[in-house]
Amino acid sequence: MHNRIVREQEIEAAETLSGQGDFAAALGLAQKMLKRSRDDETRLRLLFNVVGCATRLNRADITDEAVQAIEQLPNSKESRMFVDLLQAMAYIELGKASEALDLINANLNSEFVDKPNFQDWKYESLVHKGLALTRLARCEEALGTFNAAHSIQSNGKYETDMLIAQSNCLTALKRYDEAYNVASLVLSRDDEEMSTLAMQYMAECRMWQSRVAEALELYVAIQKRLPSRLVQEERIQTGIKKAMAYLEKSQPHGKPS
Repeated sequence: MHNRIVREQEIEAAETLSGQGDFAAALGLAQKMLKRSRDDETRLRLLFNVVGCATRLNRADITDEAVQAIEQLPNSKESRMFVDLLQAMAYIELGKASEALDLINANLNSEFVDKPNFQDWKYESLVHKGLALTRLARCEEALGTFNAAHSIQSNGKYETDMLIAQSNCLTALKRYDEAYNVASLVLSRDDEEMSTLAMQYMAECRMWQSRVAEALELYVAIQKRLPSRLVQEERIQTGIKKAMAYLEKSQPHGKPS
């Protein structure tokens, strides 16, 4: 019987793989553990991981099977809301923002939404609703949704993601100073990749404002941080070239100061 126990380290290993984007490996581990697990709480945790991974891998058959298994466990109505949120998160990553938004809106109309022990879930739902709206270029709605999320948690675990999305929306709305200031808040959040992306947003805001010397300074700083998972080197090089060309034309002697 002892060898049938699913240990915490095993579950964490699968969740780590999922967090790193290795969904196939994470799914395989979780499925193997499910065959050994008899504890409802452990099974639910594993099934959540299966849903997230299978959705991202477009394995609807596995996703549906996991959802059916979750519905057989205690508190299935509450659990189904978390499943829908997991699927919505995956849909956003897959570029299916409309599908994500439908799931989240349905959940936010549920009977559980305002219960005290569901506030973390509500916060995450609002964050991802805002991210879906950002993807759909519904920027005013997205900003309002992020404000609602902030009213629940002012510095929650998705704060950096929200700041980036808010800056994106504010830029789209041509509110460049606000977009610049929001992006600049990311620089103090100890996330190098997101900081590099934030610097790109800041540089592009300054370009839109014709504050080209400031933009060029930022582009050069970004160039020193490349390669980056979130920033395209070609986009930075293009920004540098445009800034240099603008400054050369604007200087009396044809050279930037």
